[in-house]
Amino acid sequence: MSLRTRVEAALGPQGVLAKRWPHYEERKAQVDLAGDVARTLEHGGVLMAEAPTGVGKSLAYLLPAVLHALDGEERVVVATCTRSLQDQLSERDLPALLEALGLPVPFAVLKGKSNYLCPRALEMADGQGAEEDEAIEALRAWAAVDPTGDLDRFVAPDAEAYRRVRPRVATDPSACTGAVCRRGRECFWARARRVASEARITIVNHALLVRAAEADGLLPSFDVLIIDEAHRLEGVLSSQLEKHVSRHRFDDLLRLTGTVGAPKRGGARATRASGGLLARVRSYALPLLELDPARERLYADLERLSSRADEARAHAEGFFTSIAPGTGVKGGLYGSRQRYRSQGELLGTDLQPLQLLLEHAQVYADALRRTAGAVQSAAESGGMGRDKTGTAGTELSAELELVSGRWERLRADLMELGEALDPDWVYWRSQGAKSQAAELRGAPVSVGDHARRQLLSRARSVVLTSATLSATLSAEGDFDWAAQRLGMGEDLGLPYETATYPSPFPLAQQMRTYVYEGGADEAASIAEVVAELAKATRRNTLVLFTAHQRLRIARDKLRLLLPPDVPLMAQELDGPAGTLIDRFRLSRGAVLLGVQSLWEGVDFPGETLEVLVVAKLPFSVPDDPIVEARGERLRERGVDPFRGDAVPEAVLRFRQGIGRLIRRSDDRGVLVVCDPRLANASYRGPFRAALPVAPDIQRDARALAADAARFLASEMSVTREDV
Repeated sequence: MSLRTRVEAALGPQGVLAKRWPHYEERKAQVDLAGDVARTLEHGGVLMAEAPTGVGKSLAYLLPAVLHALDGEERVVVATCTRSLQDQLSERDLPALLEALGLPVPFAVLKGKSNYLCPRALEMADGQGAEEDEAIEALRAWAAVDPTGDLDRFVAPDAEAYRRVRPRVATDPSACTGAVCRRGRECFWARARRVASEARITIVNHALLVRAAEADGLLPSFDVLIIDEAHRLEGVLSSQLEKHVSRHRFDDLLRLTGTVGAPKRGGARATRASGGLLARVRSYALPLLELDPARERLYADLERLSSRADEARAHAEGFFTSIAPGTGVKGGLYGSRQRYRSQGELLGTDLQPLQLLLEHAQVYADALRRTAGAVQSAAESGGMGRDKTGTAGTELSAELELVSGRWERLRADLMELGEALDPDWVYWRSQGAKSQAAELRGAPVSVGDHARRQLLSRARSVVLTSATLSATLSAEGDFDWAAQRLGMGEDLGLPYETATYPSPFPLAQQMRTYVYEGGADEAASIAEVVAELAKATRRNTLVLFTAHQRLRIARDKLRLLLPPDVPLMAQELDGPAGTLIDRFRLSRGAVLLGVQSLWEGVDFPGETLEVLVVAKLPFSVPDDPIVEARGERLRERGVDPFRGDAVPEAVLRFRQGIGRLIRRSDDRGVLVVCDPRLANASYRGPFRAALPVAPDIQRDARALAADAARFLASEMSVTREDV
């Protein structure tokens, strides 16, 4: 019996899930998706599957993954974009499925290093105040009984204190190795990797999956790859591949390296205080090498590094201040950025400031490597005082090697970004609004080649699924844009199949949509309609912006227009997104203003969200360096960048945004788009196709709000044919 047949039988009305789950209902779209996933897992290839909210994607790919993992020796990796969905799959969905099937399939969840508690860091941690002391003591008690050390699972007595403490007790991704710590049996990260190596199914996030493509051994080898929230994979790839160098990166390494001298007093710089690795080397290794000829060389290296710290810091500050974008460069509330295409365009004819920084990085890297060798020799000499085994010396030597490597990477990144030679990369300098210094950044124009060679081609079977993968809502969909961005296609040697599944919800009955044409003052127009909606409906309202500055202006206006009893929350201005999301879910009649992260990946079912306002169609900023460089490539191929790239990208973002509104079959919702382009632009077609019902065009905010209130107060009549 084929895998598809077994999967469809399990999901059928007489199947094992219907017998074990009292409230189970067969969903045709879910059965079809699960069958297509099963066929791909069994026969190989790539499937792009678009399934809207309510289809039940998790069960549709987990069921065939479990049965396939049992059939043979193939390993399955399931990748999601967020740690919260990782936790949902590993703590709820997969255990419930295995219990219903009565099958013992070993599975594991693996996150990045920084999500795991470091026993060594916890042992040395000191709180800054009573709240942090309490959080650290609670962590110690929890670590003694929790087998995972997953910091996301820790319930903190004080969330804010834990937020401050967490980075100090987490495993350091760049500085943690077995050689440094020598606590392999205690290390939660090492334990999680061991469990993953024995599992048939491993649940990871996109970031770890991408890093594993670059680092052998980070993930066990796998044969099947299932990528949920696949529309976000390209963005994660781009951010992971991006390189940057800043003054702060130099400062951090200088602090970590430290000095050996006593603190300077009087008018001297406080940053010249002793501490860090060099001070530890002086106190540990030099006394052990009194009769060793290498002692003088080591002492000279320590003094040389210590004495040049201030000079290196000053050179870094001067360099990154000198390359800041000019005063004529377009900036804003959150800073400015400027693309450069060559070393000459960045630095002009004076290359000495760059050469000085490269020299500093090389000197530190070389001297720290020599120091590591000397410390290791001291550790092996046996003259270790109380540390007879040499463990402390070996750990210190390994730390020196790691920091040396970080100086080497800093030098390599600075050289690459300073020379700007790779035609497949785009380079730019950016500057914060309140900073005098800039930082250099670079990223590939396209991540497609990397995605294909390093990621998607590693598995025999690949499934990419999301609620939004196609740029149209036709029966067949249009997956070409998303596929090309991930390096897939017949001409690229990675063919793929596609499938689109209908929504199980009666969306035309559940939603009312409007286009509001409120006038030339965009922020005032948005504030006016939001205030009228809040007063007329008294329902939770989410307003999605594409720019921080417009959000800030609209917030200032809404504070004057909203009734005093209406809670108003603005992302970042009134707290981080996670905190505001929790407050919003617990509120009634609240208004939440959001950008970026609130366009996708958040769930507001039922009364937690009934009014959604989209301030503007979510086009990328045209002068974004990557967008600009991608447009140049398209023009070279005879493709209009706006129609061929900007529109499909904005359509997918738009679909993600409006997908926040209806999350269940009994939800009701009102969508208001405050962008007249949805009513009259020549390219409005694919955006309009994303709406379940044609929008009403309104110019009167009060009339729009009154109509929305009547709709939300009315009873929804749904026939069986609607569902």
